[in-house]
Amino acid sequence: MQAMFDRLQRWSWLRGLLMILIGAWILIEPHQVYRSFLWIVAAVLIVAAIPKLIDGFSAKKRSGTYSTSLFTGIVYLLVALLLPAIVMPLMSMGPFIIGIVLIVYGINKIMSARHQQQYVNVAPWPTIVYGVALIIIGAIMVINPFRTVMMVFSLFGGLLVVMGILQLFGSKQK
Repeated sequence: MQAMFDRLQRWSWLRGLLMILIGAWILIEPHQVYRSFLWIVAAVLIVAAIPKLIDGFSAKKRSGTYSTSLFTGIVYLLVALLLPAIVMPLMSMGPFIIGIVLIVYGINKIMSARHQQQYVNVAPWPTIVYGVALIIIGAIMVINPFRTVMMVFSLFGGLLVVMGILQLFGSKQK
């Protein structure tokens, strides 16, 4: 076990460099990374489908019945072909739903601030400003969900760059 940790620590500079490169690529071209990732996943599914299809057709020749491998291969192919059309709406649904939740939560905050106004020492304005900010952020997420996804993806790229830099400095100290 200690040997595995030593090997991981030995290659930490390479991991850090890889994190910086991938994070910078995501920061600079998030749409290209997204499309590349989609095509890589589709290609992997197609490559995984080929042996399943061959196995399914060979089972048909041997026994006269189709095996589950043929069904699995067909499902892999269908998912690979439909992946670009399915992933975009699914990715856009997440920010849309979160945006609606933020709008409702912001309205709730404003209403609770008005309710707390009956107490003398509680100022409602900070809660009202917070509620309005939540409503604005939620509306942005509802109106343009896919751009919101790309913004979060870019933030992830920036996080990878920072983690890579910290990894490089951490490997120099040891």
